[in-house]
Amino acid sequence: MNMIRLQLIYPEEKVKEPVLCMVCKNFDVVVNIRKAQVSQDTGFILVEIDGESDEIEKAIKFIEEQGVEVQPIEGQIFTE
Repeated sequence: MNMIRLQLIYPEEKVKEPVLCMVCKNFDVVVNIRKAQVSQDTGFILVEIDGESDEIEKAIKFIEEQGVEVQPIEGQIFTE
């Protein structure tokens, strides 16, 4: 299994969409939310996605197709 850290940036019109729920249902990946800051206008979510490389790639493509910006986070340590 592989793991990638991502920052997801939700625009106002997508904040209420269950994008991560759909990712978990449609792809063989595990999504771990490490930090989230969500308001009525925008959402910033730091996640780890575990799974096989091809499933992770499909999940990322799906997230982007939903209108959520995806930014990889490499070497960053999540703090609580």
